Amino acid sequence: MLARILSIPLALASCGLWAAPQPARAQNSAPFAPRLHALRGGIHQIWPLSVSHCPNGGSDLLVLHSDGAPPQTRKWLTWMPCGSALRPDDPSIVERLLPDDAVVVDVASLPGRNGPQLVIASAAGLRIQSLGERDAAIAVPIPGGLPLPPRPWEIGRLELVDDWNDNGRPSVLVPALDGAWLVELPSADVRRIPLPVYASYRTWNPFLPVTVWKWMIQEVTWPTIARADDNGDGRLDLFALSRWAIWIYHSGPDGLPSEPSRKLTLQPFDAETERRHESTINNYFALDMNGDTLADLMLSTIGGSLMDGRSTSRVHLNSGSGVSPDAEPDARRDREGGFSGFIFRDLDGDGREELIETSIEFGIVQMIRVLITRRAETTVRVLRIDPEAENGLRTVFEDQFAFRLDFGEGATSDLVPGLGDWNGDGVSDLYVARGSKEISFRLGSRTAGEPLFGSATGRQPIPIPSGESRVSDLDGDGLDEIIAFTDNDPEQPLVVLENLGRLPGTRPELRAPPD
Repeated sequence: MLARILSIPLALASCGLWAAPQPARAQNSAPFAPRLHALRGGIHQIWPLSVSHCPNGGSDLLVLHSDGAPPQTRKWLTWMPCGSALRPDDPSIVERLLPDDAVVVDVASLPGRNGPQLVIASAAGLRIQSLGERDAAIAVPIPGGLPLPPRPWEIGRLELVDDWNDNGRPSVLVPALDGAWLVELPSADVRRIPLPVYASYRTWNPFLPVTVWKWMIQEVTWPTIARADDNGDGRLDLFALSRWAIWIYHSGPDGLPSEPSRKLTLQPFDAETERRHESTINNYFALDMNGDTLADLMLSTIGGSLMDGRSTSRVHLNSGSGVSPDAEPDARRDREGGFSGFIFRDLDGDGREELIETSIEFGIVQMIRVLITRRAETTVRVLRIDPEAENGLRTVFEDQFAFRLDFGEGATSDLVPGLGDWNGDGVSDLYVARGSKEISFRLGSRTAGEPLFGSATGRQPIPIPSGESRVSDLDGDGLDEIIAFTDNDPEQPLVVLENLGRLPGTRPELRAPPD
């Protein structure tokens, strides 16, 4: 349970989460219509994607799930193309049993093949299968295989396919022991890309107080991968951001070079903290934060104990000749006595990323609250980079959120809120939990003098007691849908909430008639 509580700032930050006052009742009936899908076993991951060429501008949905228990676990992929997630039992929905040795998958369009293609990575290499057309399956062997031992409990997606060379042609990037293999398509030519990879090990130890009876336990950490323009030539470069190093590959006319163009060295923690490295977290980001098309860096670290947590985040802006963490940061955020996590989102559509910080403070009061009320509080702030503000960051929104804890499941209760455009005005809105199995909505505003998010409106029943969500405009009408699911109860359905256009500010032509 403690691990779950410590993970809350990072998990909630991924949704931009805060509290809701009591909402007014919607003028019409519920603003969303639930569409339920019964899937085999329990859901592990859901990914909104845009792979199919949908005539209505809709989007696809990838669902990864499994049933059974090891060693008889069966891994499944369900593919819902072009808004078919809004129509349970639609004949275009594809269910596919995955191979037992599948570790990660991706779905993408590939040159020389028709329709969405399933890319499966395992220790043997790559397999490519069609999800629609009748293209023959192909195998792409990797020299020496891939460092991907069998995954007995679950299955996940990794973004394997992208225009990694920035030449307009997709290729595949898959993990290697010392970095990655870059697989060119359709030729299947393979070359090595070194990356800063490290591992931790626990080896056989028969002595008290901590015994290790396994021969060896290994945990490998590959870097965060990002694509952004480092050197200002208009091409997207490859960033590999690891704990102590950032390697940057500058894309050129021939694609990515075989060796890093730049190597940056970092020391996120002192020697004393590194001795307790299991209780630390580092998250590094490379992205354009101020709208000038250049790659900036945000370096975020978390350390300390439960009652003495420390979070530090530094923003380094790119002046045009390549970003560097050695200079004084352009913005800095320090938190004591708790933990915080960040995501980035252009909330108002001005081309600049806002920083959404979710922080949780620990102390005697918080611990008493958790034990007595089974609730904890977190604070959400929306920050903007501002050279005139203290430490280079200006707070434009702040609110508190109290979430319920389920000690039996070791998880939070209710549906974890999320951001989306619920009324089609181009500004991010959010939904927030309103008690058991119900949410309400706080609409966003870019108008000067108005709060970034208004008071709660509307009431929407949710037919699952807790979980998380994804957001996507599934039918291409300009209104985002909510895809809700839980990953700890295989009896619960996948819930797709179709946006009926009934929230304030929705254009009349997008509104559905009231029930």
